Parts: sequence; structure tokens; C-alpha cells
Amino acid sequence: MVLTQFINNEQVLFDMQHFVDISIPITDTNPVNAFHLPPATFEPFKMGTFVGSVEQGGPVRCEILTIAPHGNGTHTECIGHILGRGYSVLNCMSDILCLAQLVTVPLQDEGDCYACVTAQALNLAWKEKTTDALIIRTLPNAKSKRTRNWSGDTPPFITPEAMQLIVERGVKHLVVDFPSVDPEEDAGALTAHKIFWGIPDNPRENATITELVYIPDEVPDEFYAIAFNVGGIHADAVPSRPVLFIPMYSR
Repeated sequence: MVLTQFINNEQVLFDMQHFVDISIPITDTNPVNAFHLPPATFEPFKMGTFVGSVEQGGPVRCEILTIAPHGNGTHTECIGHILGRGYSVLNCMSDILCLAQLVTVPLQDEGDCYACVTAQALNLAWKEKTTDALIIRTLPNAKSKRTRNWSGDTPPFITPEAMQLIVERGVKHLVVDFPSVDPEEDAGALTAHKIFWGIPDNPRENATITELVYIPDEVPDEFYAIAFNVGGIHADAVPSRPVLFIPMYSR
């Protein structure tokens, strides 16, 4: 199966049978973690003599999952993260599949931040600005990002100036490989989130942020088709499995 898109007036084909999974799954084995949130739990359902565990002698596996999407793995969040229960990812995510651009940005020191995405670094890496989705891979890009405990470890974030650049260039869906576009501790300011979603003056209800992905080094900076594969849960943030479909040409 082939998907056709136009990039800079050039027709590009994407092979829908070959993709790169950039999600970090929610797991109870070496899990990634952020914001001191409790790890996900997978407990067998029990009632009377029934136990939902084959390992414990039950006829089937039937588990009760407890998760905190914002800190347990790759997740996609919507404006409801800031504005409350009136919004959910299922209502706000109108693009199941769209064109994305992957850029690699070295983390910079700025002010009190020793590792953040600055407007200057982003502008240098981001030469073509024609897609609805922007994926930011930060350097260094250690594989340990897939299992890292970011809590209390000063994770990177996006400066307000860099986020303003992202909005000005029309990005509708932002994807990053760290826990949050804002600092772990900012006294609830959430400045980058509010800039991205246009709060309070111009709310962008159909814009989303996907956090805690991992893009391997061997995946080149390029245009891709991205499918977000968000979970069917009415919440401000839900587990997701973004995958990149590879263009059938070499740039």
C-alpha cells in the first residue's frame, strides 16, 4: 500500500508496509518514568475462585491496568491538559495520519537551563517548514532514553522563544523525545504549553503534543508520514504509538 503526498510541490510516495515505531511502551519491566508519577501496574483481576492469570492457574489472562500517561511512556496530550475536562484527545485529534518533518537539535544552555531546545538551535536544524507535524530529536540521543527515570533529573524543555517559532510556522502536532515541553518545576507557569495551544487568546483545540518518544540515530532527518495511534480513552493525555512511514526516495 502506498500513500501519496506533496512536499515542496514534489510528489512523494510513502511505503505503508514499512515503518519506524518511535514509541516507548508502557511496561512494568525497566519502565521510563517522569514527574515522580507512580509506575504502571498490571494486576490480575480476582473474584471468588477466579484469577485472571494463567501463571496463577487461571483460564485466561485478565489484568487491571493502572497508568499515569504523562509519566509512564509515550503519550499524546491535548489542550484539556491546561483547560480541563471539557476536552479530550479523542475529540481534539482530528488528524489520524499527516505529513511530519524530523529534525535533530542539540540541547543548549540558556539562562537557568543547562539543556533546552532554543530558538537559535531549532532554526538552524529546521530548514524546510511545510508540514503539520514537527518531530524533535535531541542530542545527545542515548538509547537509555527508553528506560530513563527523568524524575528530579532536570529534563530538557522548549524555551518560550523556540515554541513561538514552532507556532509561527504552523505546526499543528509537536512530537518530542523528553517528558515535557516545559520545565519539570516551573511553579505551574506552563509557558510553552500555553504558547503552543494559544492560551488564553487564541485556543488551538485541534493541536496536540506527543512526548517521551525515542527516535534511533539511524533514522535520518527527513519528511515522513506519521500515524499517532492514540488510545481510545477520553482523557487529556492518552498512551500513543506514533509510527513513521518512510518516503520512497532519497534526498
